[in-house]
Amino acid sequence: MEYYPENRIGLVVKSAGSIAKCISIIRKYNPISMAEIKTAIENKAFVFDCEYIDDAGVRKVRRCYDELVKAGATVEIYADGELETREFISNLLNS
Repeated sequence: MEYYPENRIGLVVKSAGSIAKCISIIRKYNPISMAEIKTAIENKAFVFDCEYIDDAGVRKVRRCYDELVKAGATVEIYADGELETREFISNLLNS
């Protein structure tokens, strides 16, 4: 398994129908260069992440996830280094 940092919640794009479309979506939430996003996608690294105690950041993670999935990407959510579900994000925000 890849290394994903603890105390962070983030998104990993496992596959994308259109990398260009994914980059466009991710740039709305993470203002890094297109090359950095492309490298993160290719390396299965976080394309967007935040501390999991940051409510505003977690909401952005959820919105970015939803947009990527709607665009046809396969996206995984990692929280505190563990694979999680979208429901986990909602529960985290409700607690």
